[in-house]
Parts: sequence; structure tokens; C-alpha cells
Amino acid sequence: MARLSQLHEGVGIRSYPLEQDETTIGRHRDSDIRLDDQAVSTHHAVLRLEANPYLDGYRNVVLEDLASTNGTVVNGVSISRQILHQGDLIRIGHYEFSFEADDGHALDRTTILLPDREI
Repeated sequence: MARLSQLHEGVGIRSYPLEQDETTIGRHRDSDIRLDDQAVSTHHAVLRLEANPYLDGYRNVVLEDLASTNGTVVNGVSISRQILHQGDLIRIGHYEFSFEADDGHALDRTTILLPDREI
């Protein structure tokens, strides 16, 4: 099962398993991952499990910013929507997380080369 690990100075201090089709992140009390930080929007971002179009039975974990005030950053780059991969570093407000993929997510980066012509 994929999960987010909350980091403090590079050390994991809390783990959030991604079991639902959608996991909300924000400052509001109804958020699945509640972050008490004024730099975090009330409804900041959402993690979605989406079917992988190339691999039957596998799902991608997609992080989407919900038009937050201060944005969502993955590996140092501001994103609006991003498929997550093993070890991605996510920053929301002053919080930092590491994405830990299950076995199926490691396949996302596999390259399949198709021939230019039929053999």
C-alpha cells in the first residue's frame, strides 16, 4: 500500500496510508491529513488513486493542488497535478512528506519500446 511519510529534518515522524480513492490535505478539520499551519490552505490538495491506463490492476497516485494560496511542491517544482513516484518529496506549507510506493508504483517508470514497424 502506498503512503505519505511526514518528515522532520529528513526523519519520518508519521505515516499516512493511502487507502481511500481520495485523501484530502488541508487546514480544515474535515481534511484526511490535517496540517495546522497558516501557510496551508483550508482545502489545499488531494491525493487520488487512479487506474493506470497501461497496466491492468495497477493504480497511480496523483497529487493535485486545489488552487491553494501557497501552492504544492514536488521535488522542488510547483505543480498543479502530478503522478507520484517512489521517493518523491512533497512540500505543503512548512510540512514535508516523502511518497512511499507499493510494488505496483515502481512499474510506472518502466519503459516499453515499441518497434517502428511490424516485424
